[in-house]
Amino acid sequence: MEKGISYFFGYKVGAKNLAKLIKDAGFDSVITSADKRFNKENGRISYQIKKLKKYGLKPSSLHFTYNASELHYFWEEGKEGERLKKNLIKDVKIAKKYGFKCVVVHLFGKYSEIGEKRLREVLDVCEKLNVPLAVENINDKETFVKTFENIKHKMLRFCYDSGHGNVFDKDFDYLSEYGDKLICLHLHDNNGKTDQHTITKYSGTIDWHKIAKILAKCPEVSLDYEILNRVDNVPKDPKQFLMEAYSQALELEKLIELYKTKE
Repeated sequence: MEKGISYFFGYKVGAKNLAKLIKDAGFDSVITSADKRFNKENGRISYQIKKLKKYGLKPSSLHFTYNASELHYFWEEGKEGERLKKNLIKDVKIAKKYGFKCVVVHLFGKYSEIGEKRLREVLDVCEKLNVPLAVENINDKETFVKTFENIKHKMLRFCYDSGHGNVFDKDFDYLSEYGDKLICLHLHDNNGKTDQHTITKYSGTIDWHKIAKILAKCPEVSLDYEILNRVDNVPKDPKQFLMEAYSQALELEKLIELYKTKE
């Protein structure tokens, strides 16, 4: 199985150094964003792709550009909602241009007909460009479920975020319910209380055996870690951390393969 990590993984080491560090640690691919606000950490998206090609890394999923406080506008009448739709379509086009497998989107707010119409318009573009749109489990179960209930589209897929599943909506097993639609992963761990985006060694309460058992039944996807390290106890050396993150990915792969053989 391929293994990936976020281009920026919580260490401010300079955009020019990220790809080499990731490749040297053993990873195959990268998840990232084209959001200009992160240019200081990542560099422009064209620069990131240039670095990925140089070190033989593949682009995995592209996270759409957003402000969390504005997400609700997508479901409401007005120019702000239209702007969000246009930005999402722009990210789909960027994903197509640079060869990303899909675009990951957060859907948050009160589900509505206008929002559904916008989402269908985005999915029409996705179909034309053959770029799936992956809805991520965040902290809005109702909107997530209604989206998949109301929209049956081959380009509408699922991004499972393990850290979010461990903090938000703990009573709902997104991966078991929507695993057949899985196209990408955002893997990370936390203390079960806050969204820390780190690996198990530094703040971990996730039952990875449970997740591996479910993933063994899902379509195979890259084991991608979305790391920001909102904890203070990680090592200062980014090389050490990347080696530990890669080791965790290897362990998860072993668990998945183990459960596949038991089926």
